[in-house]
Amino acid sequence: MWRVERPDIDTGVTFDQCIGVIRNPGLRGRMNGIRQEILDRSAHYDALAEVEELHLIIAHEAGVGDVAGLDLKKNYTTRMVRKGVPARPVYDALMILPTNNRCPFCCYGPVETLDHLLPKTQYPAFAVKPTNLVGCCDRCNRLKSEAVPTGPGDLYLHPYFDNVDHANWLKAELVHSTPAVAEFYVDAPDELTPDQLSRINTQFEGLGLAGLYSDAAADEIVDIAEMLEELFAEGGGDAVQAHLARQHRSRIAASRNSWRSALYEALSGSDWYCNGGFRIAP
Repeated sequence: MWRVERPDIDTGVTFDQCIGVIRNPGLRGRMNGIRQEILDRSAHYDALAEVEELHLIIAHEAGVGDVAGLDLKKNYTTRMVRKGVPARPVYDALMILPTNNRCPFCCYGPVETLDHLLPKTQYPAFAVKPTNLVGCCDRCNRLKSEAVPTGPGDLYLHPYFDNVDHANWLKAELVHSTPAVAEFYVDAPDELTPDQLSRINTQFEGLGLAGLYSDAAADEIVDIAEMLEELFAEGGGDAVQAHLARQHRSRIAASRNSWRSALYEALSGSDWYCNGGFRIAP
């Protein structure tokens, strides 16, 4: 759940690029007729996103004015996504914003598509609004719910607007098995508001991040076992713990609530693991 630099791309220009390729003069005229309404709604979106209240936006699946929702959705599906159309550079620019080409929703998969924070089916006015479009992996795009939120806790964190990295909320605990297993969960630090915590949990559960992170951690635990065995032979559990603590400090400096940060915190804090629990075979 990483922050992404907010795109400095004008909604009006993007909308104009999309409707400029419409061949039907009647539809193009109707689109121009609702242009100011689209811009007003866009400004309202940003204002609510700034204060974490996007859930207050009313769904409008039928459309805006005399333009049907389906036609507004096509601004994205046929007038932005297709290669060669004037708005395609906007799509490409949004795709490269996430750090290291990593999905900001799961912080694991590669960026492969754009996701609509407010789904374009229920909120077609924002189908080509740049700050409603976030690069993400196919897995998160597929799993992310398109339900209309009924409260602030129903929304995922908005990578362009929300910041919850002032608190350590992602944690892991170890199962004492061979090899060790890391189980991930969301903690409830005092620094988070109830609504922020609800949104984190909604995203964590909706995207199945506990299982995803546990699988990733399993590979990491196997990969470091031989190195930890060598450290243990040289300096015992203290040497293993010191190494894992350094790894944790490095990971948390790079990304406070990444699965690696949570994993190394759990590993370095476990006397059982540092004193032989790192072994992957009996």
